[in-house]
Amino acid sequence: MFKKLISLFAVLSVVLFLVSGAPAQGDGVLFEADGEYQVLEAGKGPQRLVVRARIAPSGRAEARAPLAVALVLDKSGSMMSDGKIENARKGALEALKMLDPRDVAAVVVYDDGVSVPVKARQVGKGAGDPVFYRAINGIRAGGMTALYAGTAAGADQLRPFIGEGYIPRIVMLSDGMANVGPSTPGELAALGRLLSDRDDITVTTIGLGLDYNEDLMTVLAAESGGNAYFARDARALPEIFARDLGDAVSVTARRVRVTLKCAPGVRPVRIIGREGKVSGDSMEVPIGNVYGGEKYALFEIEIPGGAGGDLLRAAELEIEYADAAAGTTVKRAAGLDVAFTNDGETAERSRRADISSQVELAKNAEIREAAIRLADSGKVKEAAALMTERARQLQAAAPAAGEAAPALSKEAEYFEEYASELEAAGSLSNAARKKVMNDAYMQKNQQTAVEND
Repeated sequence: MFKKLISLFAVLSVVLFLVSGAPAQGDGVLFEADGEYQVLEAGKGPQRLVVRARIAPSGRAEARAPLAVALVLDKSGSMMSDGKIENARKGALEALKMLDPRDVAAVVVYDDGVSVPVKARQVGKGAGDPVFYRAINGIRAGGMTALYAGTAAGADQLRPFIGEGYIPRIVMLSDGMANVGPSTPGELAALGRLLSDRDDITVTTIGLGLDYNEDLMTVLAAESGGNAYFARDARALPEIFARDLGDAVSVTARRVRVTLKCAPGVRPVRIIGREGKVSGDSMEVPIGNVYGGEKYALFEIEIPGGAGGDLLRAAELEIEYADAAAGTTVKRAAGLDVAFTNDGETAERSRRADISSQVELAKNAEIREAAIRLADSGKVKEAAALMTERARQLQAAAPAAGEAAPALSKEAEYFEEYASELEAAGSLSNAARKKVMNDAYMQKNQQTAVEND
């Protein structure tokens, strides 16, 4: 049986290698397709299988394209408290340190209205440039919160550079409710979609403190493909700005989209942990940008039964993206083959613990969002029960999770903590709601967290 298992895996590995192939020289992206199980047990009828499409930098990328960055900073009256404006200045200067002299940056500030202390220009010495340094350290707080207008003004600064090969990005900070101009989540979502679709602009949002609207800030980031951060303490701002610009300078692929097409007889079930589209025999997921680390999409499919020794081409996957350095559109393909065995233990040993763990973590984002919806609608007991059950599931999954076991155990503790808060308080506190929503988005976006609690 052991020899049979080795032979089966060898055949499967060869097929996957031939289909996926190695990245072409100069190609900055590695694309792989793998099943949670490499081998399924024969004679069991239809079985569900999670397919992971993994996208990662290949290490062969050429020199990066220049960036055009607009730092859009809230300077409303509430920014005067708790060291907010001081740390916002520090954060903006940290962001400039991440850029090269050839990059372009602008500084936009908003309160009741909008002003542009530094119009888009080459960074030069960055934080040490006297123009940037004086302008940023000269920001003073006072007034209301024209968040929509500030974001739009940031985009205006970037547009002249988009056609010249620059990668545009807005980093937008706010500590309060948008109360001047368009100010609903729907209106900001529409702005995010417009900036992404028309101008290819990504918006990162940083919500500071406990008075900002997390629904609004999250949808603005999500619709534009950007990151979203919750900075409970203003002292986290320098690290957040540096982290986000660190992402921006390491981008290898943009507008990444993955499509899975099922083979005849194979049925698409759902996309796990990301927004996407299921249509006919296909599923499609927008990934956004790929930075220095990997990103992945998880698809669940239903595979018909097979006989021992069968090898089934279950799905074809395609990735399409814009090469960040060259700006060209790239398409690559990978196939997923599944083998069948008469031995159930062989099938179980083929399970990929890393993929199983990623599935559990992706489901956590869905549970977080569902718990918020329940709590918001007054169904607090149901929300607490959902989180308690999720904690139990994670505790059960942790022993078989391999290297991911500590992460699953930590997530179990997380859900227990917030379930207890719901049961004790009868609602999620303002801080807890912001934290849970941001954690859900960061998980879906596969974004690195910044500890600032």
